[in-house]
Amino acid sequence: MYFNRRAKKIHTEGEQLVLTTLRLEASDLQDPGQGTTLSARLTDRFDKRPACSSGGYRKADDEMSGTTSQADPVDATARSVLLNGTQTTKFCDNHVSTTKYGVLTFLPRFLYEQIRRAANAFFLFIALMQQIPDVSPTGRYTTLVPLIFILTVAGIKEIIEDYKRHKADNTVNNKTTIVLRSGAWQTIIWKQVAVGDIVKVTNGQHLPADMVIVSSSEPQAMCYTETSNLDGETNLKIRQGLSLTATYQTLEDLIGLSGRLECEGPNRHLYDFTGTLRLENQNPAPLGPDQVLLRGAQLRNTQWVVGIIVYTGHDSKLMQNSTKAPLKRSNVERVTNMQILVLFCILLVMALISSVGAAIWNKQHTEESCWYLNRADDISTNFAYNLLTFIILYNNLIPISLLVTLEVVKFTQALFINWDMEMYYAETDTPAMARTSNLNEELGQVKYLFSDKTGTLTCNIMHFKKCTIAGLTYGHFPDLDCDRSMDDFSTLPASPNNSTEFDDPTLVQNIETHSTSPQICEFLTVMAVCHTVVPEREENGIIYQASSPDEGALVKGAKGLGFVFTARTPRSVIIEARGKEMSYELLNVLEFSSNRKRMSVVVRTPTGRLRLYCKGADNVIFERLTEASQYKELTMAHLEEFATEGLRTLCFAYVDLEEEAYQEWLKEYTIISTVLKDRAQKLEECYELLEKNLLLLGATAIEDRLQAGVPETIATLMKADIKIWVLTGDKQETAINIGYSCRLITHGMSLIIVNEDSLDATRAKLTAHCSSLGDSLGKENELALIIDGQTLKYALSFELRQAFLDLALSCKAVICCRVSPLQKSEIVDMVKKHVKAITLAIGDGANDVGMIQTAHVGVGISGNEGMQATNSSDYSIAQFCYLEKLLLVHGAWSYNRVTKCILYCFYKNVVLYIIEAGRVMQCWYFWLGLILVPAACLLKDFAWIATRRTVRKSLLEEVQELEARAVDPGAAVLRDASGRSLNERAHLLTRVFRKAPSTVGRSNSVQQTVSHGYAFSQEEHGVVSQSEMVRSYDTTRERPSL
Repeated sequence: MYFNRRAKKIHTEGEQLVLTTLRLEASDLQDPGQGTTLSARLTDRFDKRPACSSGGYRKADDEMSGTTSQADPVDATARSVLLNGTQTTKFCDNHVSTTKYGVLTFLPRFLYEQIRRAANAFFLFIALMQQIPDVSPTGRYTTLVPLIFILTVAGIKEIIEDYKRHKADNTVNNKTTIVLRSGAWQTIIWKQVAVGDIVKVTNGQHLPADMVIVSSSEPQAMCYTETSNLDGETNLKIRQGLSLTATYQTLEDLIGLSGRLECEGPNRHLYDFTGTLRLENQNPAPLGPDQVLLRGAQLRNTQWVVGIIVYTGHDSKLMQNSTKAPLKRSNVERVTNMQILVLFCILLVMALISSVGAAIWNKQHTEESCWYLNRADDISTNFAYNLLTFIILYNNLIPISLLVTLEVVKFTQALFINWDMEMYYAETDTPAMARTSNLNEELGQVKYLFSDKTGTLTCNIMHFKKCTIAGLTYGHFPDLDCDRSMDDFSTLPASPNNSTEFDDPTLVQNIETHSTSPQICEFLTVMAVCHTVVPEREENGIIYQASSPDEGALVKGAKGLGFVFTARTPRSVIIEARGKEMSYELLNVLEFSSNRKRMSVVVRTPTGRLRLYCKGADNVIFERLTEASQYKELTMAHLEEFATEGLRTLCFAYVDLEEEAYQEWLKEYTIISTVLKDRAQKLEECYELLEKNLLLLGATAIEDRLQAGVPETIATLMKADIKIWVLTGDKQETAINIGYSCRLITHGMSLIIVNEDSLDATRAKLTAHCSSLGDSLGKENELALIIDGQTLKYALSFELRQAFLDLALSCKAVICCRVSPLQKSEIVDMVKKHVKAITLAIGDGANDVGMIQTAHVGVGISGNEGMQATNSSDYSIAQFCYLEKLLLVHGAWSYNRVTKCILYCFYKNVVLYIIEAGRVMQCWYFWLGLILVPAACLLKDFAWIATRRTVRKSLLEEVQELEARAVDPGAAVLRDASGRSLNERAHLLTRVFRKAPSTVGRSNSVQQTVSHGYAFSQEEHGVVSQSEMVRSYDTTRERPSL
């Protein structure tokens, strides 16, 4: 389900009537000072009226997903930015911070964090009580000095950890960019960028702040941006500046730019922006989200872009969507706090009993009978004083050394994580880093893992791997006849960082001699012609600008096979087919959409023939094939093979058009393209008239490359009973494909796909699925739940939250696609609160910061999407596969060691306290029990563990033992029931033919057959349509330089 990201303002019928009346009555009332009408200002009062909740907050309306489930403060006042002038208003600087503490906030926040610990609060109470004269039997400073020492050690540790965060922030703040100041381009660091600066960003650079586009190297001020750091989407997005400023490309033009830019105040809505550009001697021009580039996005396939900074630092939309680093506490710490409170209650009871006993003794032994004690001025006869004295006397029951001992132990464990060479990534010189040591033991208790997809599971690099043409498949290992095990795959040479790994000489040979040579040439022609890619010539060759990484991989694949896409003009596509230049006249582009699942172009071939080339998902292409089309069964069988390998498939077909039929269609198309109502739907219906009676050519298979070891890591974690949910902003088809590739979803699983656009429909669908599960509801079934962000808007509402959670917990895998950063954190928070299990969130982009901070443990991937996720995380690693050792080794051992340390400290202090009871020491059976009881308990425990680990080891225990013997634990996780190692093919087959349990009810909406995910990630409903975009370029001309 896709939808327009632009904000929609909906008024009631009464409001519309009032607005209409106001517009009519005030249409002639003009404010000469501002150039705005009174009607516009009155309209704004209605349009911008905040929808307030009971808490007095305006609900956040994230246009990406439509979520309205969290409150958002009312937007700040609008701002006016002067161009090439001194700002009259002081704006936020561009310095950003993700640290927990500041110079002024360290002491109060640190003390608050420490006093939250029951032990520290108790000993502070004891230290204060000891200051009362004649109350403490042990001196005034016996507790205060150790407490100060403990807090000092903890404070130093916190300062060291926060200093690392400061260093990471400084790395971001000290990046360089180019700004226009004092009439010349100057290079400055990011934190010096200010609102109103004119900034130049070049290809491959990240945006230093939110900016409005002025001009770019592309036609009509267009530019490409990658926003995977913001929303997780893999495709490039096109943004376009105003035609009013598109010609401001020289230094003199930019220096002469004068006027002001008015826009709304800072807010968290990523895809919402309202502003007006007022240049001198020019009419005001409206600005929308399509003219804005956001901090955190990366400029791609564009030589340069110039923009005006509007939001900086914590006012930027990226930082508005992030929250202050939370103060997290581990589950073990909470349990320890509870145990300390129980011990404190026992202490109070003991002190109370002792005080009552003292009162009885004092009553029986008067001053006369105990004249030798000189009790004239003694306060020991006072019950309250006695109670405080006994509390102080018995305070050793609670170990004051426990916290400082734990701090030292955890800090040492964090060093072990930092020093682990098996979690060191040599390619980028990135070690694992524990940014906090308070949560080490949480790593060993994780039950739910929430993972981003782009950059976390995948490398976001598409590779053209295989294809099937005229019933013959191409692209495979040279030694295909022998099976490959996992060890064989691990020894394959690393591929270069390009988008084609297709290497099959058979295809090149068949072009020359085989009977299918015409089909092969036509297939490669479709790959080189049917797309929206723009070529750019450089010294070393051609660089392809592709908003869809899938299309880029196909064009590069065709280039590698001799069909080179060389140039594009507004009316033609020029290719070089096996050394011969050919020009195809581009007549029409039938655009891709998620509903159509295909894209077509109408071209006139060099021979003068009218031809339609079409590519798309297998189901939509096969529906439109003519009965005479060949190779259907063979192609479908090959598609099944590609899908089993987790590849993304795309079918190719063509049809020759009659000139007369095409001209009639063109007339109807021209009429429909100017219709105002339901234009998109009518255009799709018009496209259908041409896209029929197709002839099948074949299909391609593209690999969205996973990070190394991802499938094995996921299989191991699932075997360790860790539930894995994938939360991504990417498209549903892409997410499902990755689910198969990384083995989160197996081909024996049934898919429950929930895509609804209303509350009632969502309620009905969730209720139906929950009912069909019957007694299996709440138990893990061989099901995978796929849900999109639009449906989540309703599923996360208070009314349906429990039904959605019940259904999700009944599935073995959950994939949430097209979700916003806000929804990611909401899902994590829902599981965290309702399931009462330890959660871990892992991601690499700024869109993952919310869920990383919400989860009990946040892990950041030091990837290609900046450092925002890493800076906000508790632990950072370079590769997803390192998560296996982080959880199953460091986490499990830390949990084991910390709990034993706590029990030892409690045992030690209780024993020492009992020894203080003098009369008990005279009993011989006390000393016997002191030795025998612990020995018996340890013996029983040792015998039970030894027996269980001999008979049946858990995966965690097996990995621990292998690690202790310095043996690679990877060999233990891929074995069949008899203990034999599975090769890759056998491993796939065991997963493919595993049957789902028959006890689970099935509804019609549960898909039991696998639909092959098609390789498309083109942006829809952008500021520039696909047809307009390809017609804007003439690559035969030289581009403007700045």
